[in-house]
Formats: sequence, structure tokens, C-alpha cells
Amino acid sequence: MEKQIETISYESPAKTLLISVSIIVPTLDEKENIEALVAGVDKVLTEPDWELIIVDDDSSDGTADFVRHLSRSDRRLRLISRHNRRGLSTAVVEGVLAASGEIVVVMDGDLQHDEALLPLLIETIRAGDADIASASRFLVPEGISGLSSSNRLSMSRNGTGMANRCFRLNLTDPLTGFFAIRRDIFVAAIPYLSELGYKILLDIVVSSPTRLKVVEMPFILRTRMNGTSKLDGKVLFEFLLFFIDKTLGRYLPVPIHFLSFSIIGGLGVFVHMAILAILYSELQADFMLAQGAATAVALVFNFTLNNSITYFDQRLHGWAFTRGLLLFAALCSVGIVANVSVATIMHNRYESLIYIVPALCGILISVSWNFAATNLLVWKK
Repeated sequence: MEKQIETISYESPAKTLLISVSIIVPTLDEKENIEALVAGVDKVLTEPDWELIIVDDDSSDGTADFVRHLSRSDRRLRLISRHNRRGLSTAVVEGVLAASGEIVVVMDGDLQHDEALLPLLIETIRAGDADIASASRFLVPEGISGLSSSNRLSMSRNGTGMANRCFRLNLTDPLTGFFAIRRDIFVAAIPYLSELGYKILLDIVVSSPTRLKVVEMPFILRTRMNGTSKLDGKVLFEFLLFFIDKTLGRYLPVPIHFLSFSIIGGLGVFVHMAILAILYSELQADFMLAQGAATAVALVFNFTLNNSITYFDQRLHGWAFTRGLLLFAALCSVGIVANVSVATIMHNRYESLIYIVPALCGILISVSWNFAATNLLVWKK
């Protein structure tokens, strides 16, 4: 008797909803803003084909858990929870890579960006009128009313001027964090991005392999209700790194972390010499004591700045900071020995070389060792 095989076909209980718009929101300690943000987006986007992706940088206030709770009853809300990784630009990139929509919108989670502008940003991209539709704080006088201090206003204005001059742009707000873009254009630019700091729009415009058409539209930055601004003094240093990476990087491709590490090391030399001059020349301290103190201060200076800037996404705190400092000092002492040894050997063997050449070779060996060893063993990157 021939055996009959019964086949069962499964049908989806409901038609699959195709997502056309993905809204990416990087967060760090924004729990108190999430519910209002979701409600605001839901109010202005009447069509159902959107998703809101929260990319949380291991917030200490329970932001990720709260988003996870809300997402159980609203499938349009998604969460990417990052561990040991921080930074707005990298958070946006991860959000875009996980997005389902053909159009992605980037906005902050602090409620300063007005959701009412979302339909216009999205429709501008959907109609093909621009590659990027960005919200500018500087197209109307009242647009900057939400900036919390004169210092933040000054940083924004100066940053805008520097960006336009350095990269020959003509944008009123190239540093805005509120914009819409086609996902395929964003993805095409990812291999060329620096992913450094908060300048993700500027990074895309400068790094894109094709020239992009940017349309700016005015919006009024709202006053921050909860949380604190993530911008601080290291933004100017990050801009310097970004500028070097985008200008000299094409001729001398080096990792952005190595570039930052080297610049901070150079600053450490000035700190060392300043302390030495004060102790030895001004205070008449013993040279060995002055040299030792200057070395210690410069070492702490280098470690602290690298921990705060170069390795911002993996900063050490508390006991981990102290342990990292001690390990940093031990590893850098090896670099000092290598520096002196290599320079001395080269100088003795190749006497025709001007002394600066072996000295520079020793420095290069030292910096390379210090970066590679501390990168791997201190910050484990």
C-alpha cells in the first residue's frame, strides 16, 4: 500500500508590514525622555510603516530596560543595547545597519529635536528632492533658543564655521544631529567614515564616495527637559582629529586611535618640559628628582587624556583606572628602553647619519610599542 504524505501549508495570520522609515535614536541616560519621544513620533507619523530604533550605550539609569519594557507592547519600538562601546557616531552606524527602512532619520533622545519636522524630512527624501534633508538651528533667529549656554552656542557657531572653511561646504548647520537620508546612501559611506565624536552628518557629507545634495530646513531647538548635554571640551580635539583624518588620511592612512594617541603623546612632551623647567630652573631642584617628577606628571597626563578621548568608548573608572595607570606606566617604560636602545644602536652603527634620524626612529619605535601594547592590554581594544 502506497504511503500517503500529508502536506500542511502555513499562512501568516496577518499581512507582513513593510517598514519604509527607520528612526535612529542614540541614548545615554535618557530614560525619562523615552515615553514622551515615542508618543511624539506616534502623533506626527500617522502611517504605520515606521520603526523607532533606540541604540543605548549601557545607560546607568535603566534606559535599556525601560525601552525593552515598552517594546513588548509596541513592536515598532526596537532596542540595540551596547556594552563597552560608546559614542554617538558609532551608535548611529549600528542603528542604520540594523534598520529595515529605505529611509533613515537620525535624531537625539533628549526631546530637543521637534518630531513635528519628521514628515517634512521624510517626504523630502521620498520625493527625491535631496540625498540628505537636515534640520538647521541657524536658519531662523529663534532656532538656537534651546542651546543651554553661551559656551555651547559659541562651540556650535565656531564648529560650523570651521567645518565650512575646512571642507569647502556651504551649510548653515553641518553639525546638526537631526536629519533624514536614504539608507543605501548612508551604507555606501560607512567604509569611509571616521565614526569619531558627534559629527555624524558632517562625516557622511565629507566621506561619501559621491557628492550629496543636502537640503536644510529650519527648526527651533527645544529646551532640554531632562539629562545633561554630552558635549564637552574634547569636541575641539575630536574636530582636529577628524580634520587630519579627512585631509592627510588619504595620503597617510593610519588608525584614528593611533593618531589621537600620538598627538596626546606630543602634548605630553610639552607638559614634561614645562614641569622640568619649573622644578629644575625655577625651584633649583635636583635634576634627577625634577626629571622623575616631570616624567610622572607627563605619564599621568597622557594616560588621563587617552582614557578620556582616545578610548572614550572604553573609559576606565575607579579601581580599573588606577590599575590601568600602573599597567600603562609599566608598558611605556618598555617603550622608553626600546627608544633609547634603537636610537643608540643606529647612531653607533651609522655614524654618517645626522643624530636626528636615529632619534626619530627611536621615537617611532617607542610610540608604536606604547600604542599597540596599551591598546591591547590596558584598554583591551
